[in-house]
Amino acid sequence: MKNLKYIILFFAVISFASCEDYFGADSNVDPDNPTSSTVNVLLPPIQVELSYLYGGDFTRYNGLYTQHVDGVGRQFVVLNNYGMVPSDVDNAWSDIYVGVFNACRQLTKIADEGGLNHYKGISLVLESYALMMATDVWGDIPYSDALKFGEQGLYSPTFDTQESIYASIFENLGMARTLLSGDDGGSAPGTDDLVYGGDASKWLKFINVLEARGKIHLSKVNGNTAYSDAMAALMGGAFESSADDGGVAYGPAATANAPWYQYIEQRDDCETGASYVALLTSMNDPRLATYGFEHAVPDHPVFTPDQTVNLLTFTEQEFIRAESMMALGNGTGAYDAVLSGVTSSMAEAGVTGDVAAYLSDNGINSTNISMTDIMMQKYIALYTSPEVFNDWRRSGVPSLSPNSGSEIPRRWWYAESEQFSNTNTPSPSSYTIYDRVWWDN
Repeated sequence: MKNLKYIILFFAVISFASCEDYFGADSNVDPDNPTSSTVNVLLPPIQVELSYLYGGDFTRYNGLYTQHVDGVGRQFVVLNNYGMVPSDVDNAWSDIYVGVFNACRQLTKIADEGGLNHYKGISLVLESYALMMATDVWGDIPYSDALKFGEQGLYSPTFDTQESIYASIFENLGMARTLLSGDDGGSAPGTDDLVYGGDASKWLKFINVLEARGKIHLSKVNGNTAYSDAMAALMGGAFESSADDGGVAYGPAATANAPWYQYIEQRDDCETGASYVALLTSMNDPRLATYGFEHAVPDHPVFTPDQTVNLLTFTEQEFIRAESMMALGNGTGAYDAVLSGVTSSMAEAGVTGDVAAYLSDNGINSTNISMTDIMMQKYIALYTSPEVFNDWRRSGVPSLSPNSGSEIPRRWWYAESEQFSNTNTPSPSSYTIYDRVWWDN
């Protein structure tokens, strides 16, 4: 079949050249397959690609390391015991570079040429979000040189430092904030924006919460400045409730199902983490009925066919606020934010109860709250969120025992495909998945 593919390709090229000489170049333009696109066509697939990747490989791989999920079948038994190899992340690497970064650059270019400020702003936000996802698991990655392939023939982009990547993220978000605060340029996104339907005011809130997330990632290197910066970002205008959550809703049709639903239906290699279930049980947490539910479809209360994969939520924001306040010495404010975050989380889980009483039963009140309490509640609330891996590396909460060996991985391998194609890619012999990225040192 491989040989047949190349034979067909060879004759297609010969035929193309012959036809072009005879009929002229324009005769080879297929009106059903245009060589250029428009902003409203480019935006939706970028958002789907990003959300599917975030709610797919990122949530499963990071979830294994945080023990939100356990690998119980086939490949995931190996991954559960930290047997990841570079080829395991090939799809994630190519999807984020081709499906998001490259597509965002095309969207930004077209929007910029047309003066479509809101489209350009949203594109910069999506690129920044994906950039943070990527650098958080891989550390140094190609970026400033990454999308220049073809300018000089075969191209091997250099790897930018994670510190410079974060500077680029905040710079991009600043530009996006300016663009979305002004005129849309004559054409505003509408239903093609699957996250907010073109509502610029909600995108501005999303920018501020994403910046706050990025700032607290730097708490190990910037200390309390990171928390002050996170609070400043939220003060610029944050989510007011879960109605402001930013995500992509999937559909009931088989071709439109959400990533977790498809994964469980097709493979079912993962199960709710045993240590996570034990934690909820020990705390008499009412969310056990939802988040401890067996990974079975179609009955799972969270992993439904039409699940909305949220990229940022009000719940996460409240824990960012709580952590920042606690670090800056405002214990009462931290407790109020935790109360808000847990209340929001329980609503997401579809359970009811006296949240203050639940916290009190677990030794948490306005005068007796610790950073460990905050991070533990965030760990419980953000079930299967990839962000929990970042939280665990920063805080060490919860205290996890390795599934195998004496350490838990703290990063991903670089993709095998990148090692083969880019001579600047670090060799697997020069690092391990137990090494720390820059902001984790």
